Order: sequence, then C-alpha cells, then structure tokens
Amino acid sequence: MTTAAATQTAREYLRVSKGKGRVARSITDQHKDNIAAEQGHGPWTWGEPYADTGSASKFAKKTRDDFDRLMADLESKDFGEPGTVLVLWEISRLARETGKGVALVDAAENGSYLIHITSLDRTFNPQNYGDRHSLISGINDAEKEARLLSVRTLRGVNSALDEGRPHGKTPFGYARDYELIDGRPRPVRQYADHNEAPLVQELFRRVLGSPEKAPESIRSVAMDWERRGIVSRQSGATFSPQNLRQMLLRKAYIGIRVHGGTERPGNWEPLIDPATFEGVQRMLADPSRKSYTTASVRHVLTGTLRCDVCGGRMAVRAGGRERDRRPSYACYRYGHLMVDKAETDAYLIGDAEHPGVVLAYLSRPDVAAGLLATGDSEELPVVRADIATARASLEAFEAEDPETPAEARLIARKISRLEEDISELEGRERALTAPNPLVSIFEAGPGAAARWERTEVSAQRAIVGMLLAPGVLGQPRVRPVPDSESEAIQDRIRFVKETD
Repeated sequence: MTTAAATQTAREYLRVSKGKGRVARSITDQHKDNIAAEQGHGPWTWGEPYADTGSASKFAKKTRDDFDRLMADLESKDFGEPGTVLVLWEISRLARETGKGVALVDAAENGSYLIHITSLDRTFNPQNYGDRHSLISGINDAEKEARLLSVRTLRGVNSALDEGRPHGKTPFGYARDYELIDGRPRPVRQYADHNEAPLVQELFRRVLGSPEKAPESIRSVAMDWERRGIVSRQSGATFSPQNLRQMLLRKAYIGIRVHGGTERPGNWEPLIDPATFEGVQRMLADPSRKSYTTASVRHVLTGTLRCDVCGGRMAVRAGGRERDRRPSYACYRYGHLMVDKAETDAYLIGDAEHPGVVLAYLSRPDVAAGLLATGDSEELPVVRADIATARASLEAFEAEDPETPAEARLIARKISRLEEDISELEGRERALTAPNPLVSIFEAGPGAAARWERTEVSAQRAIVGMLLAPGVLGQPRVRPVPDSESEAIQDRIRFVKETD
C-alpha cells in the first residue's frame, strides 16, 4: 500500500534587479521555474508570494518593501506553520549583504522553516549545520560579487569623470561615439549634431532676445517648433514648453559635465557661450518673467505697477464719468484704487522731450557703461581668490596617501566638500562676469529715448520689468489719495526697494 506524501505550504520570494545593460531573470520566469521545482520536491500548496523589483545589494538606494515584510513574518512566525518552505530562484535573490542574509536564515531556523533554492535544485533545512553553512556561504559569495561590481562601477565612473567623458542620455543637439569598455558600450566622445545643434542655439537666442528683436516666451518657441515638425530624437514627440525649459537649464551646452552634485569640464565642445547661457539663466530665475510675445500685450506697465494697499497688480480699465472715460490703471483683484494711465506713463516712462523715470535712467552714459562692463565687481577678486585657495587644497588632498581606511574616508569627504565649494564659487564667478541681460534687448546711453520709440511694446515691457524692480529702480506702488501728499502722480507713487 502506497502512502501519499504530506503536502507542504510553499511561499516564493521573487526579486529582479533593474539596471542598464543588465540581463536578469524576470519575476515571471522565476515563478515558472519555482512551480516546476514542485515536481521533484513537493507536493506544495502555494501561499501568498513576496515580490520586489530592485537590488539586494547594500549599495542599493531603493528599499525592498516585501523583503522587510518577509523578515517580519519569519520573525513573528506569521510566515506559516513549521515546515513551510521559502522558495527562491537563487541564493543571490535573498540578500547580498551577509548580515541580513544570516538574520533571515536565523529567523527561518527559529521558525522551523525550510528554504528551497530552485537553481541548485535543493531544499535546505537551516537547523542542519551543513545546510546552514551552505546557505550562509552562498550569501557571503553574493556579497563579495556585489562589492566587486561596486568597485568596478565606481572605478569606471571616476575614470569617466576624470577624463570628462559624457554620461547619461545624449542631450538634444549632440551625437556620440561609443567604445566597448569592460564588455559594455560606453560613450567616449560627444560632438555637435549638424541637424540638432543649430536648433539648440536658436532656442537660446530667441529666449534671450537681442537689440533688434525682443525675447520670446518658451511657449511661443515650442509652438513654432511644433509647426515646423521638430520632434525629439528618442520619442518622436513634439517639444513641450517644459521640455524646452529643461534644455535651457542644461549645463552640458556650455561644456560642463554634471554628475553627483559636482561639475567638471567635459571633453566636448560647447554649443552655447557662457555669457548667453548666464543671460538666459537670469531671465528664467526672474520671478516676474512673463511671456512677452503674446498679441494681447498692449500696455507697457501692466503687471509691473502695483497697488500699495494689497500689493497686487494693476491693469488698464476704462475710467468712470468723473475721469471722462480716460484709460486708467486700477487694482486688478480688489479695486482698491485707480490712477490716470496717461499721467502714470508720462511720469514712469516719458518720451524724448520729457523723459520719465525709466527713459531718464536709460539715457545716462554711466548706466550704459555699467551695463556693458563685466568683471569689475569688488566681489570678483575675492571670489577668484577663494577659488584658487580651494583648488590648492583640493590638489593637496588628492595627493595624500592615506595609511588607514578611516583616513581615506576622511580625505574623500574633504575632497567631495571642496569640489562642491569650487562648483558653487565658479558659478558665482560666471554670474559676476556675465553681461547684464538688458544689453541684449536695448542700447542704453544718449539717444535712448528716440530708440525707445522704435522698440516693440513687448520689448519695452521686458525692459520695464527689469528696471522697475526692487533691486534696481524700485517697484512702483500706487497709494490711495488720502495716503499721499497730493493727487499728483509723483506723490501717489512710491518705489519699494530691496531694503524696504
């Protein structure tokens, strides 16, 4: 008489690593192999599985939620009845950190659970000293491989960083050459793509503007590119304004390699000169930046003029009968106050015969000279001295020969901190030596009032936004008549500076 074998409960832990260039056995394939293993080691009744997508290495950044749940269930004995089988495709699926692997084996031993490794075609009993040794040895070998892989990867990253080689996705505007390094194709050269590079240069040029043409909004460029059928190389999709904004922020276009929070010169030719790049960065960082090319822009001061009661914007409205229906600036949101538009424009802007605040400022020779001058800031020599000191310290630490691992880690931290400081100082140096973005829009100096009359309203609006700001001439705010010395426009407007 044949006795039927007792049926055990089996629960899988399925994990697959995702990474560039890696070939990993999928969770589906692991499950198929585990099911097939039942033929020789079962019969099993399959319980709820555990599954993770991510590395088991100690160097992994993503947490493994189901691994933590598995550990908790083993330790609390909620994993199942004694004899329940934990099924793994291979030992490295479990853990590549010996401490965690041993803790799991201990928990399985305490709960009288078995561990089946499908790739070894064997079921282990952690309470058996031989099986326990085999499991822990396998986990230890997996940790060794993970650490070797980490060393190779770090060596490759550092080598690419030192040589300034490109990394990551190829930026729009560039093409790359690849070589087989350590068995994998890696980028070794990056150069301007003859079709895409002119488009990148066009984007920066249009957004920054020039003395002949007002700056354009990113949205208007995106719409124009869509009409022209310009699409992404990878996806074939049109460029959204958000895509173009990210392109405008990309330092790869000025030949800078950014990786892990540090910046170093790349080994490729820049597409954009530093002055143009910094000018665009200033425009993008300006919180008052608006789209200046819309057809609805007709009034220069709209959006710049503010209500002194609430601080909100003022917009053009038709005046009441008491103002003979003359256009006026009114508090846009709450209607706190109103002021005559013609009088306000004359006081703040003016014309060739009677320059107002803005035109009087733009006509001054010293202003024109100051806008064109670069690198004459009192702060610049201090910043350059700090850069030289930091670079000397960096070279000294890089030349150190540490005697202990602790000393090596300390030096590595100091090098990393110095690299961050140098990157920040170099950014400040570029900002101090870049020309004022106003230069690309308007020529200041004698004759500015006449040139103003020939300037598009959209460009005038951009210039006013730059000048009538807290950091320059001050933000103009209109006060109610009772709070002013008189009803005259010069008494009703006060200028708010950064120090106010």
